[in-house]
Amino acid sequence: MKYQETSVVPDLGAAAPSAGHTASSGGQVYQTPSMVGGSRQSMFKARQPGTERPETDNLVMGAQKRPRERLRASEGQKPKGNLEIMGKVLGAVRRQFKLVALLSVLLSVLALGLVMLLPPQFTATTLLAVDAPEGRPAEPAVTGYSLNVDGEVEVMQSMKVAQQVVKRLNLTEDPRFIDKASSPAPASGGVSGYLTGLLPAGGSSAAQAGESSGTDPKTPAELAAESEDPAVVRAAVALQKITNVRRRGLTNVLALDITIDNPKDAARLANAYADTYITEQISSKLAAAGHTEAALSRRVTELGEELRRSESQIKAFALVQGAQSNDDSARPAIDRLQADVAAAGREASANASKLREAENLLSAGNFAALGKLLNNPEIVLLDEQRSSLEQRVQRPSEGETDLAGSQKRLDLAKSQLRSAGTKAVEDLRKQADASNNQVSALRQELKQVVQRADLSTDNSVQLFRLQQEAATTRQLYQDYLGRLKAAAQQRSTVTPSVYVVAEAGIPPNKSFPPRSLLIIVGFLVGIGIAVSVGYARDNYPENIKFVDELEVSSGIPNLGVIPDSRRSKTKGLQPENLIFARPQSDYSEAIRRLRVSLQLAFNRGAGFKSLLVTSTQRHEGRTTIALSLARDAARAGLKVALVDCDLRNPSLHAKTGVSNDEGISEMLLSSPPSLRMSLLQRDPQSSCFVIPSGDLGNASPDQPLQSPHLGQVIKDLEERFDLIVIDAASLETAADALMIAQHVDGVLLLARATQARPVRVRDAVLDLQRTRTANLTTGLNFAEASDLR
Repeated sequence: MKYQETSVVPDLGAAAPSAGHTASSGGQVYQTPSMVGGSRQSMFKARQPGTERPETDNLVMGAQKRPRERLRASEGQKPKGNLEIMGKVLGAVRRQFKLVALLSVLLSVLALGLVMLLPPQFTATTLLAVDAPEGRPAEPAVTGYSLNVDGEVEVMQSMKVAQQVVKRLNLTEDPRFIDKASSPAPASGGVSGYLTGLLPAGGSSAAQAGESSGTDPKTPAELAAESEDPAVVRAAVALQKITNVRRRGLTNVLALDITIDNPKDAARLANAYADTYITEQISSKLAAAGHTEAALSRRVTELGEELRRSESQIKAFALVQGAQSNDDSARPAIDRLQADVAAAGREASANASKLREAENLLSAGNFAALGKLLNNPEIVLLDEQRSSLEQRVQRPSEGETDLAGSQKRLDLAKSQLRSAGTKAVEDLRKQADASNNQVSALRQELKQVVQRADLSTDNSVQLFRLQQEAATTRQLYQDYLGRLKAAAQQRSTVTPSVYVVAEAGIPPNKSFPPRSLLIIVGFLVGIGIAVSVGYARDNYPENIKFVDELEVSSGIPNLGVIPDSRRSKTKGLQPENLIFARPQSDYSEAIRRLRVSLQLAFNRGAGFKSLLVTSTQRHEGRTTIALSLARDAARAGLKVALVDCDLRNPSLHAKTGVSNDEGISEMLLSSPPSLRMSLLQRDPQSSCFVIPSGDLGNASPDQPLQSPHLGQVIKDLEERFDLIVIDAASLETAADALMIAQHVDGVLLLARATQARPVRVRDAVLDLQRTRTANLTTGLNFAEASDLR
C-alpha cells in the first residue's frame, strides 16, 4: 500500500500544477491553497462509531455544522419553542415539497369533486304568527308570553305533527323519506350524502328536539315498534330531519323551514306542515273543550243529586216536626220508624261510600288495598302471589330457565285476582242496593204513619235554614248548568292561536351546499393534511437530514455538503454544467470546497491521486458529484481522468455525450490489460478525459472488476493523470465499490439528505472499513441551504 505516514501535510503542488498553471478553458489562474496548522493525520484515520471526534476536526468540519444550533450552544441559549416548531415544519415542507404539493393538489381536487357531487338543497319558509293571550297585542318582554311562543316552537317539532303531515301528503310512498329515515344524510347516498349529513343545510332533527326539551329522544326503531304503522314513523323521522322551526328574535313570528332537493316540494311541504299544525291545534282545542264539557256535565249531575237530597231533607224535617202531635197512639210507631230509618240510612251511606272506594281501587288495580277494605283474605293472598311472580319475571335469579312458565302463572294469577275482585265488588254493590231498598221501604212506612197522625207545625226557623241550603245548592246547579251550555257553544267557535302570515313560495336559489366556502375549507384542509404527511415522512423514520446526524451515524468526518441544485434557479441547466455556466453558484462553491477538502485531507506521502465516489443507496447523486468533481479539478488545471465503473447502470457516457463502444470493461477483460489512448475520450465541457464503462458482451457486470489487473490499471492511470475519479455502483446495489476501494487513495461515501437511513450509512461504513482503514469520508448531498452557511 502507498499510504505513508507524514507529520506535516504537504503542499498541493505535488499533485497540482504550479501557481502559474492556467486551466484549459477560461484562462483563469487558480492558486492552490495551503494548510496552516499541525498534523491532520489522526483525524482521517477510520474511527469506530460512537467515539469522540478530536478537537482538530473542527478546523475542517466547523463550516459544515448547523450554525444556528452551534451559535445557541455557544451562547447558552435554548431554541424558542414556537419558532423551533415552525422552523421544523417549514424545513420539512421544503425537503418534502414535491410530496406536499402533490398531496395538496390531489386533496384539493378531491374536495372540489366531492363538493360538486353534493346534491343541491332548497329551503322554503312559511311564516306564522302567535296570537297574544286574551286578545292583547304582542308583548315580547312579558315572560309568560315569551314562554308561550317558545312552547309553540317545541309543539310544532313534535312527532305527532310530523306523522299527521306524512299521512296527509302520503309521504310513505316517497322513497326520499323512507330511505333517509335510517341514514343521517339527506336525500342522497354515498360519500356526497355522507358529507351532506355532516353539513346540514338546516332543519331540526328529532334528536335536537329531544335535547331542547330535556328528554332523551327515541330512536326510529323504538317509535316504529310503538306505532301501528312503522312506515309512518320512519317517514315522520325523515321529515323531522329536514324541518326547522325557529323564533325570529323576540317577536311573535315563527319561521318554518323545509329543506329538500326539489324547490316545489320544499314549498309544498312547508305550507302543508303549517296547515296541518293549525288543523291539529284546532283539533286539540276541540278535544280540550270536550273534556271541559264532560267535567262540567259531571259536576252538574252531582249538584242535581245534592239538590234532590236537600229537598228530601226538607220533607223529612217537616215529617219529623209534624210527628209531634197530640195523638199519643201513633208516637211509639213513629219513634220506632224514625230510629230504623236513621240506622238504615247510616248503613246505606256507609255501604255506598265503601262501594265507591272499592270501585276506584278495582279500576286502579290496587288489589292489596281492596282486599283490606273488603276484609277479603282471598284477594290479599292472590295479590301477594301476583307480586311475587311479577318480581320473579322482571328480575329472574341466576340459573332461572323457566321464565315462560313463570309468565303463564303470573297471567293466571292476574286473571284470578281480577275475577275475585270483580265478584267481591259485585257482592258489595248488591249489599248497598239492599240497604237503599230497606231505607226506601222504612221511609214509605213512616210516611204512611205520619199521614195518619195529627202533625204539629212548630220550629219554622230550622225549616227556613234547610230551605236556604237548598236554595244555595240550586243556585250552584244553575251556574254550572249555564257554564255547561257556554262550553257547548264555544266548541263551534274554536280558533287557533297560530295563523299563517306568509305562505312559502318556490325558492329561486339553492340553500345548500355553500360551494365556495366548502371549496376553501377543503383546500385548507388538504394543505393541512399534506403538510402533516410531509412532516411525518420527513421525521418518521429518522432519516439523515443534517451534517451532524450523518457524522453521528457514520462515525467518520464529513468533508462536503452539496445543496439540492434542483431547487435553485438553474434555467434548465444540469448540476454538473453549473461548474462552468455559474462558477459562483452555491452548487459550484460546494463542489470546489469538497475537492479542496479532499486534497487537504488525503494528500499525504505519495500524494492523493485516485478517488472512489460511491453511495449508500441508489439515486443519491453519485454520478453527478463524480462528474462535477472531475470537471472542477480540470478547471483548476489538473489532468483528470473520470472512469465509469458502474457497470450495472452506466450513465457517464450519457451525461458527457461520449461513445460507450469501448471502455474500462474491455481494458480489464483483455489479457494483458493495456491502456490504449483510444479508450480515453475528452469531455466536451472540460479538459478531463472520460473512460466509459464499455460493452460487457456476455460477461457479468462484476466479472471485469474481479480481474487481478484492476489495481495495475488504476496504478497506470495514476502515473498518467494528476487525479483519477472513479464512479462505482452504490453499496446497496452491489459489492463493486468494495473491490475498487482497496486500490484507491481515498473513498467518498455520499448520503442523500432526507433519504439516507442511519442504519444503511453505518452498514456501508463498516463494509468499507473492512476493506481499508484510512482516507474514508462522507458527503451530504441534496442538503438544505442552511447547512452551507
